[in-house]
Amino acid sequence: MKKVNVTHLNYSNITELKPTLQYEELFHHALEGILIVNEGGKIEYMNPAYEKLFGVSRHTFTGKGIHQVPNDDLLLASLKTMKKLQGFINTPFINRSISASASPIWKGDEYKGVMAIYREEASTKNFTFKPQEEFVELKKAFNNIIGNNPKLKKELKIAERASNTRSTILINGESGTGKELVASAIHESSPYSGKPFVKVNCGAIPANLLESELFGHEQGAFTGAIKRRIGKFEQANEGTIFLDEIGDMPLEMQVKLLRVIQDKKFERVGGSETLQCNLRIIAATHRDLKGLVETGKFREDLYYRLNVIPIQLPPLRERKEDILELSDYFVVKISKRFNVRGKKISQGVKDAFLLYDWSGNIREMENLMERLMVLVEGDEITLEDIPDYISHVYNRNVDGVAENGLINLKPEGEMALMEEYEREMIALALKRYGSFNAAGKVLGISHKTVAFKARKYQLLD
Repeated sequence: MKKVNVTHLNYSNITELKPTLQYEELFHHALEGILIVNEGGKIEYMNPAYEKLFGVSRHTFTGKGIHQVPNDDLLLASLKTMKKLQGFINTPFINRSISASASPIWKGDEYKGVMAIYREEASTKNFTFKPQEEFVELKKAFNNIIGNNPKLKKELKIAERASNTRSTILINGESGTGKELVASAIHESSPYSGKPFVKVNCGAIPANLLESELFGHEQGAFTGAIKRRIGKFEQANEGTIFLDEIGDMPLEMQVKLLRVIQDKKFERVGGSETLQCNLRIIAATHRDLKGLVETGKFREDLYYRLNVIPIQLPPLRERKEDILELSDYFVVKISKRFNVRGKKISQGVKDAFLLYDWSGNIREMENLMERLMVLVEGDEITLEDIPDYISHVYNRNVDGVAENGLINLKPEGEMALMEEYEREMIALALKRYGSFNAAGKVLGISHKTVAFKARKYQLLD
């Protein structure tokens, strides 16, 4: 049988094949790993190269759901979106860098599933997944926003399109996800980039001063108002006003903001002159405004006025493929800012960064990288240099079976009973993945079986 290099294979006709037997005629001797799943996510075929690459058996997994093999986000994304994807993937079980491409399989207009091709590369970047969906080119102003995550790129494309209009924009996202950076990029990409961009943090200004801050005041309007003050809306006229943390705005101010959005008019505090404003409003919040509306803490009419074009920035824990790029970016940025020598980030630290959840998102990473760049004396940042709450996550997830565990791979190691191995595997899976369902998916058994075994071996607290 002739060997086939699948990189150059035209597989448009594979939809005519029947599972397994005909696939073997094409892919059995391919150098690259091949995995084919149907539209329901069931595995129809994996070739010997895939078995060797991922350490699995096609006899065990053919016909099973894709979640029961060492799958990757790239394949799952292609299966869900029905789009071609390519990039680099890895899992905690494979200490190698693997390039991958996934392509939907169509029979006429009928979606039949996905074929994925895998190749081991020379690089050894652990746990990385870097999808490169159909290239999304953004305007120059958005180039300062680091990341290739598909969710992020999709939201940035919405932001770019919105920049050409005067529509009100609401940017949602956890603290530290870059909401202000996106707002600034929208303004810089707009036809009004030469006009003012005025920022207001609604949560940082006391409630009794917020009206004056936004709309200004006349001389003598209140104690201490010794002269007229021009407010932020007046300053931002013809440009953009960015209302950060809009969810913290008091209800009485929400009423006044609603009038400005509706009528484009306002008065200074203590004044009678009605002023016109022509500007774009970009609001941002880390809070659930819909939930605040339901509890009466945010006006429903204002919410819908602000939510004309919503943008949802994903947290860093959902952008794992961007973490290493961001950390490298901050090394360069901070070394220039403080005039210090750049440092190498060890592979262990990179793995720890990828496993950590980053509750403070990009802001947390930048602050941590600044601390490390300034305080670490050597040329390399190691696991000993990073905070315990990050390194502990790495140690808990990556160390695997302890040296004194039952599974001893040394030549002189004593063998244990099968039940003892099983008990340790079930215990380790539950500790690492936290639930019967997740542990079952990793071990290739049902959650009911995991629960039964956990009770049998008295693993439940």
